[in-house]
Amino acid sequence: MTAYNKLLLIIIFVPAIIISQTIGEKLLEDGEIFLSDGVEFFTYPIRADGSDWLIFGSSAAATYMLMHTDQKIFDGWGGIDRRTLNNDIWDIPTTYGIVQYANIASLSTYAVGLVTGEDEIRKLGRLLFQSLSYSGLSVMAFRIIAGRERPYSGDGPWKYNLFTLDNEIQSFPSGHTTVAFAASTVLAEYFDTWYSRVFFYGLATLTAYARIYNNQHWASDVFFGALIGFAGGLFVIDQESKRESISKKDNVNITPNGMGLSLKISF
Repeated sequence: MTAYNKLLLIIIFVPAIIISQTIGEKLLEDGEIFLSDGVEFFTYPIRADGSDWLIFGSSAAATYMLMHTDQKIFDGWGGIDRRTLNNDIWDIPTTYGIVQYANIASLSTYAVGLVTGEDEIRKLGRLLFQSLSYSGLSVMAFRIIAGRERPYSGDGPWKYNLFTLDNEIQSFPSGHTTVAFAASTVLAEYFDTWYSRVFFYGLATLTAYARIYNNQHWASDVFFGALIGFAGGLFVIDQESKRESISKKDNVNITPNGMGLSLKISF
């Protein structure tokens, strides 16, 4: 066999050399994922089937039924003359639900993974930011449309102003609760252990309770906010699982060419 033929065999059969992505390429890839998943999330109702609509309808019905007990629950759980932060133990779960801190944490996680080349850390940061973004935009739409009075207004749970940008009358749904469950769902399902679920879902539940106790939200506000955050977190986790499943199938690729077979292995 000539040297030329040996070289040709190497070119044809040796696995392809995988060149590491640059930071710019990773940013572009993650940006495309963020946009494509966002389109999938917000257009999901168009593709929903009967079982999906059953879940949507049941969630809406449960929220409406809970509204009829909002005043009674608040009378039992709600505090008097309390604010968002009161220098007590409930500041911990409340702070966990503050969107600015959650976004800083998710983007910082992403940046660390991006700069160090640790793709799993980068992925976790992206998933957190996706969940927070999709859930957060959904919540803001509901809040602006509903314009529900907060408990401290004294007007009761049935006062809606409709279409307002005033945060003081944007009680439904609870933004803090949505943030807490959007982050906790990603973290709990990403680590995928019983204790991660107990810890993160438990922390998010404490956030929900704190919003009622601190005189900021009705029970139906936190219930619906939790549903939105949970849905956002599960969605991005499911999307990532689908991508990883496709990627594993494409790891080994054998294709014919003019000289024989080309073998490409991706790691």
